[in-house]
Formats: sequence, structure tokens, C-alpha cells
Amino acid sequence: MAKTFRSILALIFLIFTAGIVSAGPNQWTLTEGMYPIGGYHMSLCPSDNNIIYTTGGIRLSPQYLYKSIDRGNTWSRVSSINASWYYVYAAPENSSTIYLIDGIRPGVYKSTDGGNTASYYTTGINSTARITDLCITDTTRTLLLGAGFVYKSTDGGETWSPSSTGMGNVGDIKLSVSPVNSSLIYATGGNSLYKTIDGGDHWSFLTSSSTLLYEWRCIRVNPVNPDIVYAIPGGNDNYLYKSIDGGGTWSLKTTGLPALTYLDIATVPGDGSTLFTTSPNINGGVYISTDAGETWQEMNNGFSGYPPYIVKLLVIPSKSPIILAATPLGVYSYTLTTTSVEKELWEGYEEKK
Repeated sequence: MAKTFRSILALIFLIFTAGIVSAGPNQWTLTEGMYPIGGYHMSLCPSDNNIIYTTGGIRLSPQYLYKSIDRGNTWSRVSSINASWYYVYAAPENSSTIYLIDGIRPGVYKSTDGGNTASYYTTGINSTARITDLCITDTTRTLLLGAGFVYKSTDGGETWSPSSTGMGNVGDIKLSVSPVNSSLIYATGGNSLYKTIDGGDHWSFLTSSSTLLYEWRCIRVNPVNPDIVYAIPGGNDNYLYKSIDGGGTWSLKTTGLPALTYLDIATVPGDGSTLFTTSPNINGGVYISTDAGETWQEMNNGFSGYPPYIVKLLVIPSKSPIILAATPLGVYSYTLTTTSVEKELWEGYEEKK
């Protein structure tokens, strides 16, 4: 009986991974060290692009913290802390300093040893807060936290204070800081979008949609031009929206994208033209744009049958950028070497090691 059960598990694994076990450029490959643990949230270390952290668990139920020191090719579990990790964020200046959110308690965990141990901080955060995002605005220990209200910390996450003037108490908050101006941050808040130009002290309303049944799912600022912003709506709205005037006006982008639900947007650091989005729907998968979101094309080579449920994308900048996709089967990797989308920037990119 046991032998038969193991044979069935092996057959299921082969079905899911057929055609993706051989590594190569321009196709998705299932990385090693996580299966059958699924990937959930990922964070690249800005100070060392070889190091990535991811949270993961069975059936998309976040539990564990994993780390890769080889750009996502292999993973190892590094946390012995008893918590169900939802989100992980790597600090800019030190690859061993990370922030963790467990999705249950209203506080922030900070680790200075890569997740092996962590201190838990709640000072200033509402005891009923549900944390949905965190962003590190610069290297001076200034952080913003999305938890119903926006909270701000200027001491590396140890204490927090409300920083929601102009926004107030809203729903699911997602944050995106401009890489070229750390005081400029965009945010979702319920069915509305907001931005701040003073690091979160004051927020201005951008737009809302009364047709949304759920909160906006994602917002992402262009790495080069802070006036270009992308956002994914919830509810029955499809595709994604783009603004070229700092959120003043928005236009729906549909060319090349099927009418599906989308979850995430990933940009390439230092490149204002190339970005990626993902849909969890059957026949969805990952799509790439090389013209700042105007048109899109599918990039699902290597997935067997149909793409798995993809919840998070991450881009590792290099001469041939690596895209990582977190799925219930683990983390997939895709090395982008197609000459039509390579940029002079990538050819001269100085990789952080």
C-alpha cells in the first residue's frame, strides 16, 4: 500500500513538472528545495542580488521562510521561529536584515540574522490591525506599513505612528515607493488609489471605482519615471490600468492581455520599458511588456498543460534578467535572453554580489 501511494505521488509530480525539469533560457523551470511547499511572497536583497527570501507553505497556506543564495536556483528553510509567515521584506543595506509579517498578529518581526531569530514590535500599531503590506522607503530605517491605516516608522520598525492624513482608515493597502524619489509613494486603499510626496505624512486621493467589488490588488511605480504608475483592479474589472501623469488620469491596457483576473506586476530595476504581470486563471500565466505596458505578449514556455496558480513575481536584474514566479508547486525560474527584449542597460548592468 505504501509503495503504491509513493508511486501515485511520483506520478502526480511528473505530470505537474513534465517539460520543465531541464533548465534553459526563455522557459520556466521548477527550482529545487521547496516542492511540495508552495511559494507565496518573495523579496530580493538590494545589497546582494544572489539572495532572495520567500515565504511558503502547503496549498498556499504560508508557514515557512526559505532563502536562496544562488538567485533562486535552490532553496533552504532558514527560519526556526514558530510562525506562519505571509510576507518578507529585505532591507536595502544588509542582506541579513529582513522584516516579516505573520498575517495573524498586528505587529512586525525584524530579524538581523536572516530569519533564524526575530524581535517582535507592536508599539503604535492598532491591536486589531490586519497588515497587508510594508515598504522600506530608503536606507535610513524609514518604513511604511499598510494595516487599515498607514503607519510610519523612523527607527527601523521598532516603533510606529499613524501616517494616514488624507487617506484615513481604508481597506486592503498596498504600497509602492518610487526608486528615484523615496518621498514619492503610491498606495491602494479600498477601492481608491492615493499618493504621497512627503514620505507618507500626507496623502492625496487619485481615483476610485464604484464598480470594484474588492480592493485594488496591486500598484507599482515605474522604476525610471515616477509619473508612470500601474495598478490592477479587483472585482469584475479586468486587465490593468496605467497612468502617465502621476495618477491624475488612468487608461485601461488590453492589447495582448486576455480578459482575466490579474494579481501582480513586476518591474525591472533601472528599466522603464519592461514589466511583467500574472494571472492565476487557467490559460493565464505570465505576460511581458517591452513598451511600458502598452502591449503584452505571453511568456508561458515550459509550463506543462497550463500555467500553475501564480501569486507573486520577482525580477532579478542582470545582463539576462531572471524572473521568479511563486506558485503552489514551489518557485519557478525564467532566464530572459530573447534578443528582442534585451536592453543596453542590461548589457552594462553591474550586478550586486
